[in-house]
Amino acid sequence: MKKFFFMATMCIAMLSLQPTGTYAQETNNQYKETLYKMLDKSGGLESVKLMVPQLVNMMKQQAASQPDSFWEDFTKRWTKQLIDKMVEGITPIYQKHLTLKDLEDILAFYNTPAGKKLSASTPAVAKEVMPIGQQLGTEIGRQMQNEIANMVSK
Repeated sequence: MKKFFFMATMCIAMLSLQPTGTYAQETNNQYKETLYKMLDKSGGLESVKLMVPQLVNMMKQQAASQPDSFWEDFTKRWTKQLIDKMVEGITPIYQKHLTLKDLEDILAFYNTPAGKKLSASTPAVAKEVMPIGQQLGTEIGRQMQNEIANMVSK
């Protein structure tokens, strides 16, 4: 019986040490905010910010009668929505691999001269690297199709 009470007391003690829902929510919000700042400083959000206007330009062709002010507001709203949803979606992934302290340290790096230079050059580097990735993807896709076709024909 003493063993049971000891175990019950230990369980209750352990449960009381768990963060409350409010604390966990605040911690999660702080993590998301820090992740957003880190992604913004790193230049990682820049590609997302460029994607929405490209999509909007395609949609403009289907609704050309809408005034420019409509498209400006639409682009602004959807850019924010896309970024918010992306950060919400990737937060659990980052949390598996990086602590809040890690994000804060990375963010501190992006405030150094080298970090600022890396951040400023990231969109340009990504733009220049993209055609290489596309070319490699096309080449590998063709090779894979040939290999599959050869396997099927045997």
